[in-house]
Amino acid sequence: MRKIPILLFFFLSIVQGTAFGMAQQVDIRPEDLVGKTLIETWRRGSIVGASYRTDILTSKTMLWSSLTGRTKGNVEEVEYACIKVGCEILQMSWREKTTGSRAIITYNFKTMKMYGVIVEEDRDYLLKGSFSIERTRDVKKDRKDLPKLFKGKTRDE
Repeated sequence: MRKIPILLFFFLSIVQGTAFGMAQQVDIRPEDLVGKTLIETWRRGSIVGASYRTDILTSKTMLWSSLTGRTKGNVEEVEYACIKVGCEILQMSWREKTTGSRAIITYNFKTMKMYGVIVEEDRDYLLKGSFSIERTRDVKKDRKDLPKLFKGKTRDE
């Protein structure tokens, strides 16, 4: 009879510990992106299916490459601004010289979803998509340079 309360306590402790672990947040900062590559695919909006590769070179410059869609093959190094808007949310903005567009993208590093607005001279595009972290500049096998959230979500090249 005494074993039941002890087992119940043990079971509840495990469930509570698991729930706490799943609810933990990752404190992502703009400087955490330097040296990382984002692979982005728009799933909803005006450019559904368009994919981009964004290499974060420094805290102020990035290289974006259009992998699919109407701008496929375009590559451009641009200056960007990045701000932390939540514990696991960053917002980036930049101007593209080749297309004349302005981009404002909000990245949620907990859900790996992104939301964006592409502003062109005659039209605005509201977008929703997903992204992944592909690699770091100096790939480390133990990935200690990535926040815990990214472990298991990256692919080494």
